[in-house]
Amino acid sequence: MKIDLRTAQLLNSRLFHDLVGAAGAINTGLEFLNDADGADDALALMRKSADRLNNRLGFFRVAFGLGGGAQGLLTLIDGGILAAGWYADAKPTLMWPDTTAIGAVGNVPPTAVKTLMILAMLAEECLPRGGEVSVDVVRIPEGLGFTVSARGAGARAPDGVPAALSIKFEQEKLTSRNVAGYFAAALANQLMARLESAESLDTVQFAFLVPVAALSD
Repeated sequence: MKIDLRTAQLLNSRLFHDLVGAAGAINTGLEFLNDADGADDALALMRKSADRLNNRLGFFRVAFGLGGGAQGLLTLIDGGILAAGWYADAKPTLMWPDTTAIGAVGNVPPTAVKTLMILAMLAEECLPRGGEVSVDVVRIPEGLGFTVSARGAGARAPDGVPAALSIKFEQEKLTSRNVAGYFAAALANQLMARLESAESLDTVQFAFLVPVAALSD
């Protein structure tokens, strides 16, 4: 899988679209700051929007860029912190593996963590009415298995995303709505893994398996 110029442009459009909303809210707060009656509300809005913007910038830098964790190597713990920031003001709640579960699976490739983060981001979009997103990681004889499950009323994958998770997806059909899924598939492909998705009543699930051959302990 290759990321061509058009795909990169679509990805930029997707990321900046998410950032513009938070930045615009800060500007709105500034406009009301001079209103004595609304100054406190304006400051609260600006703080909330600044936190949202900071969380998204940190998430995007690592999930879609070359950024790593605190020590330069992205871990599941780092990914969980960044994902929690993404969900800080989201309708669904996020259940990320705890330190015990993380310790049980051992080392996880940073590319797998990035893929998991993007799938968690997409899972949030599956739950416009709220619900719960659970992330699970398990070590099995075949390798490392990753699952992201979105459960809630009316759960539904964003248009075009399930198809974009396939390595055979035609790049000409990419849009700003499904390009993040394609990018996640490209990351998974580096680990000899393929992304899968499934939908049932009020549930959307994303999964992938990193084979032993792609793991280095």
